[in-house]
Amino acid sequence: MSRLQRDIQTPLRDRLVKWAAIALSLFASACFMAAAIGSQSYWWLGLITLLPLFNAIRILSPVRAGACGAFWGLSLFGVCALIGSTQISGDLTSAAYLGLIPGFYAFAGSALTRRVGFSPYLLGFGWIGVEFALQPLGLHYGLLAGTQSGDGLAIRLVGGFAGYALVAFLVAYINATLLTVLGQVRAAIAQPPPVVRAAAIQRRVYSTEIPSYLSHLLRISQPRAPPV
Repeated sequence: MSRLQRDIQTPLRDRLVKWAAIALSLFASACFMAAAIGSQSYWWLGLITLLPLFNAIRILSPVRAGACGAFWGLSLFGVCALIGSTQISGDLTSAAYLGLIPGFYAFAGSALTRRVGFSPYLLGFGWIGVEFALQPLGLHYGLLAGTQSGDGLAIRLVGGFAGYALVAFLVAYINATLLTVLGQVRAAIAQPPPVVRAAAIQRRVYSTEIPSYLSHLLRISQPRAPPV
């Protein structure tokens, strides 16, 4: 294999590894979501399950982020159908909803991120629309709020007082904020230590650098005797 062929194949291999890692993280996220809405013991997974999806929104273009959102939703549908979850039905309507709605959310979230920056508040607020759009699926507390129907007493109290759309906003906001914190920590670790520069070298003027007709000005003067 020539060097040119290796140079061409290396970026291709790196892209394949990158997309495989993204797909694997999204599938794991869907598994966490299915476990959180299916069992009260795993309510805490709802606080981290959207990290891969939000990361795709943060780093990818709108079209690619939308594809990732659709893949995430379809993975959630497939996992729920595989484990026989009663929370999400296994018909084609549910598959269409879970593919299109998260895909559109990720597309719009990525476009908004390119315009105003990664905003946990706006992403959390936008997830409320996802919850309303998924109402035909018959989820009792919605998707994200449904993950907190177990031992998440504090969030359940908030939901009982202000509605479960607010719970979905809080859970999405926590996910996006946690991703922001992790990104800052990673950047701080990856940043090279600052180089301590030595003090600026002061250039000294020596008599050898001065013309001979001016060198007498630098000679040490002798005190004169007082006038008579």
